[in-house]
Amino acid sequence: MPRLSALLHEPAGLAEVQLQFERDEQGVRLMRGHYRLDVTLICQRCLESVTLPLDSRCVVGFVDSDEAARQLPRSYEPVIVDDETLDLHALIEDELLLALPAVPMHPDEHCQHPSGFQPDPDDSDKAEKPNPFSVLATLKRDI
Repeated sequence: MPRLSALLHEPAGLAEVQLQFERDEQGVRLMRGHYRLDVTLICQRCLESVTLPLDSRCVVGFVDSDEAARQLPRSYEPVIVDDETLDLHALIEDELLLALPAVPMHPDEHCQHPSGFQPDPDDSDKAEKPNPFSVLATLKRDI
């Protein structure tokens, strides 16, 4: 999976993929997929490696036109198939790419801050700032 590998910090292990092919009540050909894989990315908070589990499910509806794709239930992801064979590996890679987090990060308590990092002082002991919209409340009372 070259597109997925290009985004990872370290090569991933084997992906666990479960696929079930069937037809729904309307006769639409569909595939139910469940994908699991541990990936190592760069934490965007501390810039260290973070290993995250991907666990994704999808329901793909196979159709032969854009019009048929618009008729699918919203819970189905449409895939238009024509006379060409379906590249199942590319479809699985697409689903794993969609399961990647937009901003990979460690949980707060596990994030390794860079050396010299100083957390912001606690804001709880600062005096409360006045609300700039409190003037509007007085105007409303006067009406």
